[in-house]
Amino acid sequence: MEYRTLGKTGLDVSAVGIGGWPLGGLVGGPVGDPRKPVMDEGWAGSDDDESIRMIRKAEDIGVNLIDTAEIYGDGHSESIIGIATKGRREKFVISTKVRGFYTDEPDIAHTKKRVRDACEGSLRRLQSDYIDIYLLHKLPHAGAVPTVMEELGKLKEEGKIRWSGLSYSAASKREEIERIQEAGEVAAMVIGYSIVERNAQQVIRWCGENDIGTMIASPLASGVLAGQWFDNPPKFDEMDKRATSFSDRQRTEAAFKKFGELRFLTSEGDRTMAQAAIKFILDTEGVTSVIAGSLRAEELEDNAAAAGVPAITGEDRELSLIHISEPTRLGMISYAVFCLK
Repeated sequence: MEYRTLGKTGLDVSAVGIGGWPLGGLVGGPVGDPRKPVMDEGWAGSDDDESIRMIRKAEDIGVNLIDTAEIYGDGHSESIIGIATKGRREKFVISTKVRGFYTDEPDIAHTKKRVRDACEGSLRRLQSDYIDIYLLHKLPHAGAVPTVMEELGKLKEEGKIRWSGLSYSAASKREEIERIQEAGEVAAMVIGYSIVERNAQQVIRWCGENDIGTMIASPLASGVLAGQWFDNPPKFDEMDKRATSFSDRQRTEAAFKKFGELRFLTSEGDRTMAQAAIKFILDTEGVTSVIAGSLRAEELEDNAAAAGVPAITGEDRELSLIHISEPTRLGMISYAVFCLK
């Protein structure tokens, strides 16, 4: 496994990590608590025992970075990670996120309590004394930014978090990131980026130039770029977050067929489709690590091996842009905005 330094944190993280959203499943809540459906935010196909096995397999193959959030399965993802890493916590770098619910007005007491309560809830579920990277999942109201960043600073002083940062869903423009930086620390970011969704490329490059570590989410576009659905898109459970994005069956099938043209990246037999998609990102300027969602240990092993496959040549990178002429954020927006040529 290749390791890279996560920006100014100085933490050495595996080039390929684990994206923890799928671990939340369709029925949320921490292990042991009453479970409830996670409408529109769930992920079909997870099995708790297999998720734990996968994370323990990660240690064996050198994968040490895991990203999650309190919202993933309403805490279930964090809870599974806590069980799997108990007794071996120091082997992993764990990133999680506070969802938000900041008030529209600068209510200092409420905002401080929200940030602290969220952090302490994550610590309980993760069964850990500290969080390596604590990220804002939602951008605070402008008036609440100083309070949020001050509280993150206090949590760091207390040793509950080691570093803080942002999710790209919270701040998608450089100006927004710089505004947060003026009030506190932005040491790392989770940013959505893939072969078919490259809108964040400039921000990723800027992060690299400014010593901000980057963890790239959605590298497989909600599983599409693994390749097994190119010819036969699945029908998702209505509680699966992908159900709405892929609801237009005719457009989905046409789009998946278009994405299937990327198979040329595997033509030499030295990369799977998932590995090609991940390697494309790993070779992008400013990228530290790719956090790909996995449901089984075998998927994780295939993803992790992407760090060692042959680089995608400049010619093939350019050709991939020709095949996918209109970037789209799969799994996040409707295919209605995807224009096929």
